[in-house]
Amino acid sequence: MRKALLFAPMLMLLLTACGGGGEKVDPAAQLQAQYAALASATMEADITCHYDDEVRTYTLLCAYTPEESTVTVLAPSNLSGISATVSDGKLQLSYEDISLDAGSYSAAAISPVAALPSLMAAAGNGYITEQSEESIDERTCLRLACDLSDDTGTLYTTWFDQETLLPLRSEISVDGTVVFEVVWNRFEVTGRTEPDETDGAPPDGRTEAPAETRSGTGDAADPPPEDSAEAAWTEAEEAAAYANAEE
Repeated sequence: MRKALLFAPMLMLLLTACGGGGEKVDPAAQLQAQYAALASATMEADITCHYDDEVRTYTLLCAYTPEESTVTVLAPSNLSGISATVSDGKLQLSYEDISLDAGSYSAAAISPVAALPSLMAAAGNGYITEQSEESIDERTCLRLACDLSDDTGTLYTTWFDQETLLPLRSEISVDGTVVFEVVWNRFEVTGRTEPDETDGAPPDGRTEAPAETRSGTGDAADPPPEDSAEAAWTEAEEAAAYANAEE
């Protein structure tokens, strides 16, 4: 399965973008444009939930699309196999061919299964309230804090690896209090929207990479051929990116 469908061409462009007198590039806006083009992905993460009287940790597997996502519990073992479908603000729980409509949800207030799809929605279409460059375990990250128009008082913050553009850590806060902490273990892009369906896509249909945060300027070169771009991303590199970010 192709792992670099979206991000490998961007990684190659990061290596070629430089500050040669071109227009200044906003790395946050460019990164957000790429996540807005995300049509499908498979992701896995550990989510620590901070409730009033206890702390719980879950490992979740998410088959993501912007319209509908299926989230399956991998851990703890007593909940393993339970899945939920998140779609249009609705949550439907499923287990052993039994389905239960759980009604509407607030991603931070009712269930951790809505956390990963909501973080993706914020990464692609949220309003950026804060951005900064920070380090996680010696990896330089672009930190973006975003809110969503239908989630008043909820802030979605993610630390994206500056080299690979993969999410490493995330937090979901409600009214200034951290409710969910997310450690990303796996992120595999499986599809993206067609160029003419993506707002802000370049006229030629190619996705552009942000210039490096250090320079902040530069014109993006044309992406390399697809085979060359995909060769730049291997399973070992993906595993290493997350291994280095683990505590």
